[in-house]
Amino acid sequence: MHMKKQMTALLSVSALTLSLFSPAAATDVSASSTYENWNKERYTDRIDIDGQLQKQSEQEGFEQEANQKVKESAENTNFNEDASSSGTESNANSASTTYSPGETKLFLDRDLAFKEFTLRSVGEHSEVWVADDLSFEEGDPRDPHVVTQEQADTMAEEFDSNMYPVATDFFGTPDSLDGSNSPLPEMVGLPEGYYEGDGDKVMIMVDNVKDESYYDPEYPFFVAGFFWQTIENYIDRNMITIDSRDWDTRLESTFFSTTIHELQHLIHADNDSDETSWLNEGMSTFSEFLGGYGMSEGSINFFLDHPENSLTNWDEHYDAETGPETIADYGLVQLFTLYNYERFGQEFIRYVATDELNSIESFEEAYKEFDLDVTFNEVYQDFTSALVLDDNKYKGGKYGFENIDLRDLPVNGQDEPRGMTVDFEKAEDYEKEGVPAWGTDFKEFNIEPDQNVKDFSFNGVDFMPILWETTEDPLGSGDQVLFGGSGDEVDNKLIFEADLTNTDSPTLNFDHYVDIEESWDYGVVQVSTDNGETWTSLENENTRTDVVDEGYPKIKENVPGFTGHFEEYQNETFDLSKYAGQEVLVSFRYLTDWGYNDAGWFINNIKIPEAGISYNGNNNVQEDFINENELKENYVNYGVTFIKENEAGNHQVIEVDPFNVTEEDALQIQKVFRPGKTYMTTYYAAPQDDLNPAEFEYELTYKEKGPKKDK
Repeated sequence: MHMKKQMTALLSVSALTLSLFSPAAATDVSASSTYENWNKERYTDRIDIDGQLQKQSEQEGFEQEANQKVKESAENTNFNEDASSSGTESNANSASTTYSPGETKLFLDRDLAFKEFTLRSVGEHSEVWVADDLSFEEGDPRDPHVVTQEQADTMAEEFDSNMYPVATDFFGTPDSLDGSNSPLPEMVGLPEGYYEGDGDKVMIMVDNVKDESYYDPEYPFFVAGFFWQTIENYIDRNMITIDSRDWDTRLESTFFSTTIHELQHLIHADNDSDETSWLNEGMSTFSEFLGGYGMSEGSINFFLDHPENSLTNWDEHYDAETGPETIADYGLVQLFTLYNYERFGQEFIRYVATDELNSIESFEEAYKEFDLDVTFNEVYQDFTSALVLDDNKYKGGKYGFENIDLRDLPVNGQDEPRGMTVDFEKAEDYEKEGVPAWGTDFKEFNIEPDQNVKDFSFNGVDFMPILWETTEDPLGSGDQVLFGGSGDEVDNKLIFEADLTNTDSPTLNFDHYVDIEESWDYGVVQVSTDNGETWTSLENENTRTDVVDEGYPKIKENVPGFTGHFEEYQNETFDLSKYAGQEVLVSFRYLTDWGYNDAGWFINNIKIPEAGISYNGNNNVQEDFINENELKENYVNYGVTFIKENEAGNHQVIEVDPFNVTEEDALQIQKVFRPGKTYMTTYYAAPQDDLNPAEFEYELTYKEKGPKKDK
């Protein structure tokens, strides 16, 4: 098999963990203790939970648990009591298709508990409802939040005059939801039509959101707002929730941008509900820019100080000790979306936002649609250089930004500028293992005049490994078993060759233990007769096809399979008679969606006795099974860029394929490692569904000082 040449240049040219409904109760240790030195001025105090809420909604059993939570809250709510503290006649027994300012109704809050909200302002496209109780827990010394009538009116006016027209003109309109299909009246005994109203208006629900900072006053982050389809489904109205904190000082600076951000999520949920988080969040951050509310300077600062984050793998460092690197994810998607906007135009971004395709495919389709002679890979590589240089006058501006100057970002108040682009020292302090999928490793070399670089080499992996592994039996037998792996959007295959040429009625037998999110995630057994080009899923009396309606498209395409929960190992048999006389591939394929997943799929004692085939947990996965990436020659695609800075401050940018270094490349790289400052960026151009990092190592050899190794 042809193997790519590894790069040898120069002289050898040869998580915020959220529980289901109570974020603060998840731990006995104060959440603030982890981030006691958090720099709010340099970074931000806003954090987003939309992705976490979506994952909660996709957990197995969520709907039943949520319904129970709502019913329990209803039992503790007096629906007959006058719901208005201001003396209006409106109460829980009234139903009207037209809401009036001052009217109070019961809605669901972040915990899916009933809470009284009063309609404070009505606009052409908006209704601003403010919770009657904006206080904290009993015993908390903090004063209740305050939202004045003037502030509520200002929000409605801004929403009608700017946010709504900007967002809907660019991203499309939300579905019309008038409350007539709300399940709550029948579920808990509210009057029929209780939530009916103007289906074309968006309800802005202002509340003291019960996040970590609600329970812990020292916690440095707060949830400025969220869109949660679960609440929308219960009420059957278009709704977003905005926090009530500091509206006297932050209404315009924080909550205007938050509101249009969440409005974009609402629209995207209606028009492209299965969009990947990173692209969806990129569009929400772009909506803030479109609305004239600027860029989130804090999240960009955090990203530039923690730059080794994946563009496409959202939340991969949520629980980092340095702070939830989801903040860096926001900075990254914000800059990447802005970069594409500046380079290719507003209509290009609109096309990506409204295209039915997802993730990288949306961008690739847009590049073709707009007759742009570029690929996602090429644009991303240029983007990484822009993060280092931010020089919009060099090479036609493709290595810089127009609407933001990374060096001028404020870091400690408005007076002190950042003074740099990527912080290479911090990048080294916070670097991760390998290089992320569509993420970048940043390195800086300061070569002294008396240093003579002898050699530079780059070593990566040719193929991503098989993601199945052996593990100890989770049921405690002490045996080693084969495990399908874990994570979101997993597509892990365990493949072996089966020569059935001398068989008449072959059978596939194996033992397995299934703890797989029921009807959402699946384990399927497949056979290929064309060397892995196409696969057919096998079926027996125990396989299922009942994927939920909202299920992951790839899973729907590959059932039947196994899902649910076994109490113990179960033996399975599949009839392979139709494949007798052929050489085939057999695959155990574990598939998960973008949300919650259970323990997974555990397999042992795989046999095709008629062909003398046998595997178990004592086999070496990497050596004894077939790597699909190697089978299809899906080489790991690294991109490496060298940036040389000369004494005059000018730069030379050299982009190379580290496994195909030409003589010309080598000569250019020789110049890069002359005395002075040199930057190197390395990224992994992963297939769209691959979210795992790739290993790599480089070696810079000096004649005097010997090798310096990293990664």
